[in-house]
Amino acid sequence: MDATTQQRYAEAFHALHSKGDPLVLFNAWDVATAKAIAKSSPAVATSSGAVASALGYADGENAPLERIEGLVSRMTASVPVPVSIDLEAGYGDTADAAAHSAARILKAGAIGINIEDGLVGGKRQLASPEQHATKIKAVRAAAQQLGVHLFINARTDPFLLKFGSPDECLNEAARRAKVYADAGADGIFVPGLTDLVLIGRFVQLTPLPVNIMVTRGVPEIPDLARAGVRRVSLGPWPMMAAMRVIGEAAAAVIASKQYGPFLQPNA
Repeated sequence: MDATTQQRYAEAFHALHSKGDPLVLFNAWDVATAKAIAKSSPAVATSSGAVASALGYADGENAPLERIEGLVSRMTASVPVPVSIDLEAGYGDTADAAAHSAARILKAGAIGINIEDGLVGGKRQLASPEQHATKIKAVRAAAQQLGVHLFINARTDPFLLKFGSPDECLNEAARRAKVYADAGADGIFVPGLTDLVLIGRFVQLTPLPVNIMVTRGVPEIPDLARAGVRRVSLGPWPMMAAMRVIGEAAAAVIASKQYGPFLQPNA
């Protein structure tokens, strides 16, 4: 991808995070799903869990970075829309490691990343907000050096890791959002936050566009839009749904000894 196209995609992706009309991301896990999604979506984003599963690894930076880099390169060459990558915790506990990883992803054509604070030393635990902020600063510097207006979506995990009561999780997430905004983040991603009242309060507490992940109990998209959410991610759910359908279809063909609809043209 040439630099002009990448920067155009980056600016377009930033603009998609608008008030009242959130960016809805039906997350991809390989080139085929990215191409299918790009037919109707203005952007493509990956789910780290879905990508790892498709490659035969557990989530949590177990899929080798070179495999992710190769996927990004093929994906960005295959779709005519911006591509954002779930980079987990930046593939390392240091700011230098995160900057190096982000630079590789950017050189492969991505224009956005998620980077999370809930994975330290390969374990699911909260990093200090200051430690995570140093990663965000280093990633921003690496992107500027490459001339890309990278969208840094800072993921914070107090709700996911059950930091405390819902109010305690909210306050901790808001505290971290302020630190990450000051470090240069463009968005704040809060998996596990599902209560509409708390979502509305969180939107008011942070200067960053809020990203909510779909899971059981999450309000409908119009309700999230009215609460001020600017980005909605379906995460690993599309892949899980697809695998369920494939499993059921395989079982039906094997049991019935009939091909069913699978030989239809243009399927």
